[in-house]
Amino acid sequence: MQITTLGSLFSHPSFLILFLAILFTLANVLIGVSLLSRDKKKRGYSIHRYVYWGAVGSLCLYVLSKHYLLEATYLDLFVLVYFLLIIPYSRTMEETQHAVIASVGLVLLLGTVAFTIL
Repeated sequence: MQITTLGSLFSHPSFLILFLAILFTLANVLIGVSLLSRDKKKRGYSIHRYVYWGAVGSLCLYVLSKHYLLEATYLDLFVLVYFLLIIPYSRTMEETQHAVIASVGLVLLLGTVAFTIL
């Protein structure tokens, strides 16, 4: 389905779920950046973790909705695997590297919108 207007984009069945995943990921990146400059990190880490799982949950819902519509692509699955495996593994690295890897995840989500929905 070729999307030509914003109305048709927002009426796409799985776009709103992916849009929610993008918002969760963007919020998670901003929370992570704010954690770098504070000493009180314990509460911030728990919020950071909950927002991350919100992003992963909405991304799983997106992939499931695309699967039920028979529109799932390898890019969708790659982004899901990236969020489930690569980003948690990057927590063992330095904080700056983890931030860059998480930002790449945000770029992959935006690429998913550009290449699979539009």
